[in-house]
Formats: sequence, structure tokens, C-alpha cells
Amino acid sequence: MLSRRIVTRKLLFVLPGIILLAAILCASSISKADGLKLNPSLNGIGSSAPKTLYPDWWGESPAEFTRIPCPDSGSCVKCHPQNSEMDERHAFSCEICHKGNIRAFEKDRAHDGLIGDPGDLDHVGQTCGKCHPREAYNVQHSPMALAPKLINHTRYAFGSQDTAGPLFGVRGLSGLRQIPLPKLEFPSSDVTEKTSSTVPNVSTTTKAVLGNLGDDLLRRSCLRCHLNTKGSQRPGEQRGKGCSACHIPYSNADSKRPYSHVIVKNLGVTPCLKCHNSNHVGCDYVGLFEKDFNRGFRSPIINGRQAPTIYGSEQHFLRADIHFRAGMICADCHTLGQIHGTGHAINSDKIPEISCESCHVNLDHPLILKDSDGKMVLKRRPDIKVPALRIDITPHRIEQHRKLLTCSACHAAWSFQDYGYHLMLDERAEYWMWSINAASNDPQTQEILHKFVGDYAELVPPRGVFKPPMDEKDWEPPKTKDWLNGQTRLGAWFKGFTMRRWSDPPLGLATSGKVTVMRPMRQYAVSWVKSDGTVMLDSVIPTTGSGKPALIMDPYAPHTIQETGRPCHSCHGNPKALGLGQVLIGSAKFSVKPVLSPETGLSATTFRWDALLNEKGEPLQSSSFPEAGPLSPTLFRKLMFPGAGFRLIWSQYLSGSK
Repeated sequence: MLSRRIVTRKLLFVLPGIILLAAILCASSISKADGLKLNPSLNGIGSSAPKTLYPDWWGESPAEFTRIPCPDSGSCVKCHPQNSEMDERHAFSCEICHKGNIRAFEKDRAHDGLIGDPGDLDHVGQTCGKCHPREAYNVQHSPMALAPKLINHTRYAFGSQDTAGPLFGVRGLSGLRQIPLPKLEFPSSDVTEKTSSTVPNVSTTTKAVLGNLGDDLLRRSCLRCHLNTKGSQRPGEQRGKGCSACHIPYSNADSKRPYSHVIVKNLGVTPCLKCHNSNHVGCDYVGLFEKDFNRGFRSPIINGRQAPTIYGSEQHFLRADIHFRAGMICADCHTLGQIHGTGHAINSDKIPEISCESCHVNLDHPLILKDSDGKMVLKRRPDIKVPALRIDITPHRIEQHRKLLTCSACHAAWSFQDYGYHLMLDERAEYWMWSINAASNDPQTQEILHKFVGDYAELVPPRGVFKPPMDEKDWEPPKTKDWLNGQTRLGAWFKGFTMRRWSDPPLGLATSGKVTVMRPMRQYAVSWVKSDGTVMLDSVIPTTGSGKPALIMDPYAPHTIQETGRPCHSCHGNPKALGLGQVLIGSAKFSVKPVLSPETGLSATTFRWDALLNEKGEPLQSSSFPEAGPLSPTLFRKLMFPGAGFRLIWSQYLSGSK
């Protein structure tokens, strides 16, 4: 029988605390104060139900090329009249890109050998690659197609490999092996001995099971956003495969068809967010922060209707990145070597180092140039001037800042902080239990809950017509598909977080040794319940490949850059920024009282999800990147207890002196 603890934990782990609700609701007004025209206007919401809160395009809509009729389209236009034209650079006969039989009038004969999506990397050699062979090859072997970083860092956290180095990918290409199929049944004779045993009460068998659960999580939940799959088709996420994911225009609207039958060279920010969303890099660029999964965090009902969603969730509107507000798109910073790849997924030596300094200090970024007036401008948008570093500002004059800080450590307005990532593979038809967290952002679990529970999980019907729950006697155990091979397996991954925050991001050390923003990435607590109710795992923290608990915070470059940096006291003397988590500081004697209660039931070691180190500066969590992690004890003490020099500079700064 399922223990009370696992039921309670899984129902409540997504409730961060009701006292934060007012602050969360107020945050949606931040972007309005900036006059940010690219974020949707919320005016008039009280008087009429909104049709959407999210624009069709982030930034400018894609430039339309002149369209002309496709020559020799044969019988295709009889059934597909809307596709009779194409942009003038790609207006070929239909069979050039789609193959098939353009002379046949019967559907089966006409579709014989058809390539529905010419951008699909399985067929790209016959389609896009005929004119663009180098680009097609590079994309097939690119990180966006093979996802090595996501796979290997996750497998390291689950203890499946000793390092997070690039060993596995979505496919066996470019020196990578394909991520293995998981084995979720383990006779004792098949269990391989592991050397890592530093986490108490985690048996060798459990470690082997966790490693396979990590692969299953990747294949059935995480790996829907690489270019070899079409991924989710929820609002905002519709796209093609391969080349089509970036070059065929799909808007944010809830539509299964492209916006137009054209190929566009650059679609701006919108196609990037079709994968880079859900509190990952990309959504922060336009000012989005995913609301928590519990239905208590949904927006108030507006004229009897539920507020719309994008990327599977409602979103908070926070302050967008200054580059986005200036009209810059992702490709203004990220070069083709980063986007298309270089043909070597695990060898990035040929990709130029892209940093804030390359634009604003060194002036050597490959995507900027000097105009006739000697000013640095964007290559794509010569009207946008690139400002140089101002050395007349106090923080920029401090040598230690220039040497030891990443720019985003000061200039990021906020950052994703999703603490305590709880994962449960549930093979039972326990849909009432999960329905309150129906916004759990996985398209397959959302689809399962909607199928069996209907609109019960919503406060009101989202589309005006209530779908009743299915009779419980007809409920079936959940089955979800493997995104790599399309096969279904028993069970579904349900998820949630202990706490979600965005303010005062914690700081730590990047691989380079510089102080940077850290974010919780793989703080796993894993559970598994079989279809007969047997609890295989109950909130177990995996052991990483290096023998540490999977309490991981990694360096992160928030895409929330602002012109003005953080004030001095938001780092110096700020315990949260320095990695102590949300605490109260004693006045007479230095001591800390945590705001978030320590976890005592998940391992033999008491810890807090938001604490990167303790009050002595000793590390409590680690990073999956080499040499990265919490601040050193010496640097922690220096920043936690600023001296007379800091106080002098701070007083001058407050007095208005630069």
C-alpha cells in the first residue's frame, strides 16, 4: 500500500508557500512599467475576456519574400491549393522538395515516396542538402540535433557515467553513441557493482535502477526538443523537423499549419522559443517565467474564462532583456557555428568565443562591424549602435570586478531558480491525485490527464465547453511514448518543484574561475510506483558519477541583461546572492536562520535546496561542470563581511559620485 509520505509529498511538492502569491501576481505588471511594446498589453482585461496574452511573434514578424507560383506543380494543387506558391528563391516543382508522384491523381499513388517535411534530417540529403550540402551536414551533426549537453549532464547526475563529458547523443553520430534504451526490470544477478557509495542508504541495486530511470526520463520526457523530432504541438511549440524547425514560419498561435508556405532565412526569436522555453534560456530573454503547476497558481477567472497558455503553461511577465527590447534577435549574438554547428557536435574549437566583452570591450564579435562614422553597429541592423564599456562608472573601475566577474553576474535582472526537482514515474491510473497539478509541463502527461479527467483539473473550462471526466471503470494505466523510437511504455513522468523563485540569483564560480550566476539544474528526488502499487523508490536523491548527491547548481548566463547593474549591496553582504539561500541574519553575532525548512526525509544528510554553501563557506552542493561550483571560502568571507574599503566606495556611490 502506498505510504502516506509519498502521496502527501507528490501532492504538495509544487506548493511554494501561499504568502508568495501576492508577490507573484504583482510581478506581471513589471514589464508594463518599462513601456515594453513587444510584450502583450494587458489593458482592458477587466472588461472583456482576452483571446490571448501572448503575441503571434516575439518581436517583428518574419519578413515575407515575394511569392510566385510553383512551376509544374502537377496534380498536387488539386488537393493543396494553399501551397501553390512559394517564395521566389524556392519556387520549384513540388517533387524537387517533396518527391512523390506529381502526375498521379489518386492519393495513395500521389503520396508514394512522399517527403512531407523536406527539412526532416532523415531525408535532408535528398532535399535541402542538394543545394546546401555543407549546412545540411553540419545541422545533422550539431548539438541542436544530437542534444549531447542535456543527455550527458543528466546521465552524470543519475550516476550513469563518471563525468558529464560528451559520450551519448540522440543518435550515434559525430563521435557520440546513442543514449541506451532503459531496462526497468533488474534481476539481482544483472546488477553491476558501482564504486560510488558516498550517499548513505542508497544500495548498489538502487543506483543501477536510478541510472536506467535517468535514461527513461530523457527518452520519454526531455528529448522532445531536438531537431530529429517534431516535438510538442501545443500553442507556441508547433514547428517542423530539422531545417524546417527554424526556417518554416510557425507563429505562436494555436495552429497546426505553417504561417505561410515559404522558406525564411531568419525567423527571429519565435522559432528559438519553440524549444528553449519552460524556464530555460530563451524564455527569460522575452521576460517569461513559467507559473507553478498547481492550479491554485492559475490566473483569476476573467469573465468566466481561463487565461490562455503558451508552451504548456501560463506565464508571469517579468522584465525582458535589454537586447530584446532593442529589437535584437538570437542570431545577432549566436553565430552560425553555434546554430548550424560545425559538423562536430563534440568539437567546438572552430566556434568563436561569444561573450559580452567581444561586443562591448574587445569589439571583435563576428556579427558587429564599424560604420562610416567609426561606430560599432550590428551587422544585421546597422541602425543599432553597440555601446562600448563605460570606464567612468564606479563598478567598472574596480579591477577585481573586471577580472573576476562575468558581466551577467551584475547586469542580469533576475534568473530562473526552480529548487528541488521532484520526479515520479507512476504506472498507476491515479489521475485524480495528479489532476490538481495538470499544468505539470509535459505534453504527454497533460494529454493523459485531459483524456481521463477531462476539464476537472481546470478551474473553469478553458474553451467554453466542459469536457467531463471519463468513468473511472474505463480508466487505463498511463502509457507514454519514447521520443526517439516512437514506442510506448507503461508509466508517465509527473514532476514538480519544492520552490520557484527569480529574485537575487545566487552566485558561484564558473569553469573559468569567474564569479557568475548559478541556477539549480538537477536537484533530483526520484520516485517510482509500479502499476500494482509497489513503491520501488520513494524520493531518492541519485548519486552522481563522481559519488556526490545529485544536488546540483550550475553556472548560468541569464538572458535578462539590463543597462544598469545590480546595486553593490545586492551582492556584498547579501547571504542569498552569496549562496546561503534565503536566511535571516543575526545582528549581535553572525548566525543564519533559514527561511526554507531543511529537508530531513530524503537522505541521511540534512540540507536545504537553496543553500549552495554553509555559513562557514563550505560547499553543500556541486556543479556538473568541471571546476565550477560555490564561491571559495575565502571569497565568500570577503564578500559576506565587506571591509572599510567597500563601505567608502558604497558611500561615495550613494552620494552620487561616479
